Amino acid sequence: MPSVVEPLHGPLPHEALAHGCFETMRAYQGKLFRLEGHLDRLYGSAQFLGTAMPASREALRRPLWQALQRSGISEAMVRVAMMPQPMAEALPSIVVRPVPLPTLAQFRQGLRVAVVPARKFAVGSISPQAKYSARLGSVLALMDAQLRGVDEALFMDTMGSVTESTASNFGIVVRGAILTPPCYLGLLSGITRDVLFELARALRVPIEEALLTRHDLYNAQEAFLTSTLKEVIGVTRIDGRVIAGGRPGPVTQRLLKGFRALVRRELRLR
Repeated sequence: MPSVVEPLHGPLPHEALAHGCFETMRAYQGKLFRLEGHLDRLYGSAQFLGTAMPASREALRRPLWQALQRSGISEAMVRVAMMPQPMAEALPSIVVRPVPLPTLAQFRQGLRVAVVPARKFAVGSISPQAKYSARLGSVLALMDAQLRGVDEALFMDTMGSVTESTASNFGIVVRGAILTPPCYLGLLSGITRDVLFELARALRVPIEEALLTRHDLYNAQEAFLTSTLKEVIGVTRIDGRVIAGGRPGPVTQRLLKGFRALVRRELRLR
């Protein structure tokens, strides 16, 4: 059963829910992957939003591990949301539930995505590296994706460059090299995206940041999404165009295999 840990010091006013920040982590066999990277990003988001955080990170690490252990869920999604309050430290709320994995069929066949007209906030107004709780742009994009009968939506910036999906980073493979949009376009630098650069170097696959248009996507040899919950998963249809012959390509499969091997090594899994 899912385990929910309420805010540690009582209920919060509804207005606090709109401008808090959060992180979503994944546990493998009861062990959190790249916890420190997630905490770095959480504290960075809070600093940008002016949210007072606990001075000691141990004040967050301990309840995170306790919530995970009490849940009894070994393969889990762990979300911590920091809710600001006046003149005091933000209150953490922790939710643990079974990780919502893509299906085996989706890993084998790839996802269907569409570039949608919904937009996120302007880069000049809110830093894309601040992972804050108000997610209206993503909600509208997901609604659009559902109406189109696809699995995920891709955002574009105002100049027509593809940036990311609603909850994942995006990349393509062209002539054997990985291309992924740069963060300055307005996308969040994902923890798994960072791992992607490590994996590419280890696998000796060229990787670089590049501006990507719809034309680039439609003519890619491969396409994929990366995220904490999806790991690395192929994209085989974009706006109805078939990519990689309709199956995840060899580079995507190598990245997924390499990612899972890295997780096993880092967390010393059985």
